[in-house]
Amino acid sequence: MENNKEALLPRLRQTPLFAAWPEDVIAPLLAQSRPLTLESGDILFAEGSSARSFYFLASGRIDLIAAAATGQEKIVEIIQPDDLFAEAVAFLGGRYPVTAQADVATTVLEIPLDLFVESLEQRPLLMRQMLARLSMRLHFLVKELRHLSVESAEQRLVSYLLDLCPMLNGPAAFELPARKAAVAARLGLAPETLSRVLTRIRKAGLIEVERRMIIIPAPPALRRWAEGH
Repeated sequence: MENNKEALLPRLRQTPLFAAWPEDVIAPLLAQSRPLTLESGDILFAEGSSARSFYFLASGRIDLIAAAATGQEKIVEIIQPDDLFAEAVAFLGGRYPVTAQADVATTVLEIPLDLFVESLEQRPLLMRQMLARLSMRLHFLVKELRHLSVESAEQRLVSYLLDLCPMLNGPAAFELPARKAAVAARLGLAPETLSRVLTRIRKAGLIEVERRMIIIPAPPALRRWAEGH
C-alpha cells in the first residue's frame, strides 16, 4: 500500500474532515502518513494510551471498544472502510478514550496529529471551513442518538438495515458489516434481543436472513412494519 497512498487521496477528500482541504495542503500530510496492516484481533491502540495519530480505514473493519463501569467491554462503534476515526484527539489531545481492535484483516492509514494540527493553524480559513462541515456531521449524529434513545428495538434494527440497504424502492440484498453481536452492541441491544427481532421480521415475511446476508424484498413494507412498533 505504500506505493498506492496517493490512490487514497480521493477517498480521504470524501470525508467531512478533509472535504475542504485543497490537494496542495493534504498531499504533504498524506506523504507523512503510513499504512498499517492488522490481522483479526490485533489492537491498533488501547484505551488510555497516548494519542499521536488518527486513522483512515482503507479496508476491513475496526471495533471501537470502551470499558464499562462494571468491567465489561462494549462496542461503541463499528468503523467501516472510508471512515476516519480517533480524529477527536486532534482537538482534545491527551489519550485515546477507547480501544481500537481489528475485527477482520484490516488496513489503515495512520495520520500524524502534529502535522495535521500545524496545517490547520497556518490556515484559519481552512479551519473554519472544516469546522462548518464537522458541525453538519455533528447535527446528524445528535439526531441519530435521539432516535436510538426513543426508538423500539424493532425500529432501531429496521432503521439500521434500511441505512445499509442499497435500494429503497425495490428488492435489495446486502451483507451485515460485522458479526451480529457487534451489530447488536452498535444498536444498544442485547444479542438475544437482536436475534429475536430478526426472527420476528423474518416470520413476517419482510426479510430473509442467510448468515450475515440480508435480503429485503420490499423496503417500503419493512419501514411501514417498523412504524407500527
